[in-house]
Amino acid sequence: MAGHQHGGMGGMTMPSNATPTTSQHSGHGGDGMDMGHGSMGMMMYFHFSKSAVILFEGWSVKTTTEIFFSCIAIFVLAALYEGLKVLREVLKRRYSHVVSVDLTETKVYGTGPGQTAVVTESKGQLPRSRLCNWHHFLQTFLHIVQVTLSYFLMLIFMTYNVWLCLAVALGAGFGYFIFGWKLNKVVDIFEHCH
Repeated sequence: MAGHQHGGMGGMTMPSNATPTTSQHSGHGGDGMDMGHGSMGMMMYFHFSKSAVILFEGWSVKTTTEIFFSCIAIFVLAALYEGLKVLREVLKRRYSHVVSVDLTETKVYGTGPGQTAVVTESKGQLPRSRLCNWHHFLQTFLHIVQVTLSYFLMLIFMTYNVWLCLAVALGAGFGYFIFGWKLNKVVDIFEHCH
């Protein structure tokens, strides 16, 4: 082929008079994520930059004020994530009494003078766990929200922006401090005034 050169780009051919573009060199199709070669490239190391794209293209910060308010929002998000984890556990403990039924009965029989026999008999079967009940639907919905928030927080941390990473870590710590003590408390499943 006289007018084409074979490149190492997966069998693609390029005319001999063509010059490679930036998108061909970066290998990312010109999407702005050229691993540090451009102004908004993704840095794969911890940095103190005041500019970042957080989760969505529309949540792009470039000033100190914008990063400050973004850190506050991320702090609150991380704290609410911890609160959601505790809420799910409290709800699970509160409604677990439905399946905690004593299924055995112990009887003592006299078999003669000074002799007794202890017999443990089964009183019934385990109550059936229903797939379609309001508590399971609620737990499923809360699980979806929790997984989504956890991935959002992970992706924010993966920006490697130290300010955003600190907001995630401090927010999670604050959320555990505020909500986590409830996990250590013995939850009375019949008390509805928590």
